Amino acid sequence: MPMDVVELTRPLPPFNVKAIKYGLARFFLKTVGRLSKGIDIGCRHGFDSGVMLDHVYDNQAQGRLLIGRLIDRLYLDAPGWAGIRARGELLRDTLVARLDAIAAVKRAQGKGPPVLADLACGGGRYIIGALRALQDVGVKVHATLRDYRPENVAKARENAAREGVCATIELGDAFADSDLRKLPKPDVVVVSGLHEIITEDAVVKRHFGQLGQLLPSGGYLVVTLQPQHPQLELIARVLTSHSGRPWAMRLRPIGLITAWAREAGFAVETVKREPRGIFGVLVARKR
Repeated sequence: MPMDVVELTRPLPPFNVKAIKYGLARFFLKTVGRLSKGIDIGCRHGFDSGVMLDHVYDNQAQGRLLIGRLIDRLYLDAPGWAGIRARGELLRDTLVARLDAIAAVKRAQGKGPPVLADLACGGGRYIIGALRALQDVGVKVHATLRDYRPENVAKARENAAREGVCATIELGDAFADSDLRKLPKPDVVVVSGLHEIITEDAVVKRHFGQLGQLLPSGGYLVVTLQPQHPQLELIARVLTSHSGRPWAMRLRPIGLITAWAREAGFAVETVKREPRGIFGVLVARKR
């Protein structure tokens, strides 16, 4: 059984072997480890932040001196980050296929391009990659990318400009009804990497209800999942989140997520997992 958030954040006895091991790891990260660009970003912005994930997606080891680059390479090759990159590829491919199909139907009906909303885009690498792939084959999409942190919005705008992708990229709170109501009526809503950093089940379950209200009948929800993680305790004991607190992830069974989606008025169509099985992507259609 995976450890829950309370257990992951409960202080260890001072002379416990784990306490010593994780204490040394924290000391390394805050000293020599910060020669690595990735670890330095994590210390400044949080290891679960959008800026951090953008560096992970880029997958280019950087740092001060050769030792910094070597540490960064080891850091980027961690199982969780490799899984994140695989999740990004799965998410990108899923969106390209779904939006291409929607665009074909709308063209046949004499309607405009698909409307996409990403509620927590971070640096937007996966979504910008999908939009670029669609753009390359002549499929236009009206896309709105949002994030609640200014540095993530700035990074997403930078990435979109570099790829030549046109999208509305703006500040927005994925959980605020007032912000959700301002979105153009979407055909597809993406929620990637957001629910996994929310520890309270009630907040995530309520969010599915909000998404059910946001999407019209026939609209699609694309949401990421995290049913397991091989380094759960190490991350909670050593790394900090964007909030400055220990990064204790809430793992949720796929069955629980599909149940919440159905309760919110969705019919689950597909659930796919990346090769390591750490992450998955669920596609559901609003009934």
